[in-house]
Amino acid sequence: MALVGLSSLPYLHEAITYEGGLRSWVPVLGIEGFLTDGQGKVLGFSTYRMFLYTLLIFVFSELGWAVWLYVSKHKTYYLALFVPVLMGAYQILLLLLNLRKTTANSAETKLLLVMGLSLFFGFLFLRKNRFTIRIASKWLFILGACTLPFFHDIITFRDATLKSWVPVLGIEEIMTDSKGYVRGFGQYRSLVYFLMLHVYAHLGWLGAFIYYGIGIRKVRPFLLVPVIVSLYSVIIIILNWQETNLNTPNTKFYITIIVAILLAINYFFNHKKEKEAAVTKTLEET
Repeated sequence: MALVGLSSLPYLHEAITYEGGLRSWVPVLGIEGFLTDGQGKVLGFSTYRMFLYTLLIFVFSELGWAVWLYVSKHKTYYLALFVPVLMGAYQILLLLLNLRKTTANSAETKLLLVMGLSLFFGFLFLRKNRFTIRIASKWLFILGACTLPFFHDIITFRDATLKSWVPVLGIEEIMTDSKGYVRGFGQYRSLVYFLMLHVYAHLGWLGAFIYYGIGIRKVRPFLLVPVIVSLYSVIIIILNWQETNLNTPNTKFYITIIVAILLAINYFFNHKKEKEAAVTKTLEET
């Protein structure tokens, strides 16, 4: 059930808010008012809904990478996973401390942090091991994934224009419709931001599922819940279904519950067969 609850984080903002504010059934605890400044900004965000969306998707991503770190203690890339986990914590602090519009949130600062952490944990790894092509490729994949949450800052300016070093391939024009929307987003920068953020979250949970630890074998099947939910969000963005019923919180909640129930049924029957096989083997031996 904990994984089902965690899987609702990427769309929890839709469940408790709408464009006008909190939904009628949500108790007013004064959190929105406490976080809102004199200009009507919620920790720098235009609305409480947008703040929740951004914060919760980062928390969801952080948990996925943290679980992957936890289950990979004996893997050759274990130390590399500390980089996305620490960068995720850093990003959450930027949001909570309202530092998004400072140099602490710039692409340059984050790249320096990624490189600094990479060198530090790489040094720790080299004290007892050596890099091979296979190990290095795993490290590079993980470290490269760390740039996804701020990839939009790497290739575009805040005014949504491409940086001079980025080759103009016509991707933005291909995805822009007659109304000027880029796959349902107002800017190409926004599309890249939200798509990469969901891909980043999906990679964390997918890694946790694939490289599970021996100590949590019974939990492993249920890691598919956040994996499937995060993949569903990526598909919604790519296919521009944000304004359809497929993107409503109800639909996502039903998908989450159905996936969890199917996995529970599958686990129950598999576990039952394993117990029956163990009992049969014991009887045969006696």
